[in-house]
Amino acid sequence: MTPSLRHPAIDAALSTAATLLGMEVVFIGGLDDTTFRFDRVHGSWPGLTEGLTSDRVDSFCHRMLDGGPPWTSDAASDAAYADAPIRERLGITSYVGVPIRLADGTVVGTLCGIDRSSVPVSEAAVGVLRELASIVAAHVTEADDVVIRRTPDGWQVRGTDELDDLTTAMVLADLLREDLAPGGRPSKPEEPLDEVGRLRLAVTQLEHALAARVTVEQAIGVLAERLALAPRDAFERLRKVARRSGVRVHDLSGDVVRSVTAQVPLPEELRAAER
Repeated sequence: MTPSLRHPAIDAALSTAATLLGMEVVFIGGLDDTTFRFDRVHGSWPGLTEGLTSDRVDSFCHRMLDGGPPWTSDAASDAAYADAPIRERLGITSYVGVPIRLADGTVVGTLCGIDRSSVPVSEAAVGVLRELASIVAAHVTEADDVVIRRTPDGWQVRGTDELDDLTTAMVLADLLREDLAPGGRPSKPEEPLDEVGRLRLAVTQLEHALAARVTVEQAIGVLAERLALAPRDAFERLRKVARRSGVRVHDLSGDVVRSVTAQVPLPEELRAAER
């Protein structure tokens, strides 16, 4: 797993998982051949901190990946988990976990929940947790956390080191609020949804917003470079012009990006600031 686990998108996935499961702690686990590690922890548990490690074979996640059930509400009586040293070490009663897989099937971590009391988990909830794990996998491995900048050799792509967490969080929050997506809004159901259904819809909206975020951050990079703005100011300008023009931030961002790659001018209201 990588430092990108500190990204607001990962925070959103963990928060949604916590609401979904209703457990004391949800976490992202990292594994190598011999060690298990609590990489990100959402919630509070005595003796459990980020970075805590154990032997891989002693962890619930190793046993789940090795064929154990994806959840239990009575770990002490579950053959797959009863003798796991970490169960007694932390006092775990309930566990649910799913793998975080790359597109080629490689497991790079786990997305899990634990509780000291008995908490049942439905198959539907496990399904939503798997969808959240796919969001984490896509974010951790994405190569598109990039923006465009002009260099002595022309316009090139670089990483988003200058897009601080607050700017990225603002972008993501704005996209979620507007329910933006490259392929259109997720369709709204005709019938009222139960809690799991509402969370599944929230996951779909998060997936769409994360996809749209890439284009917005590229546009921020273009505007920051052309107009000599800080990334946060570039985003505010982009958002202000989009709303004044009655268009979506994502759609306007696409025009900004195309102004570089297709050699077309910036939209008029943005271009005015160059004068």
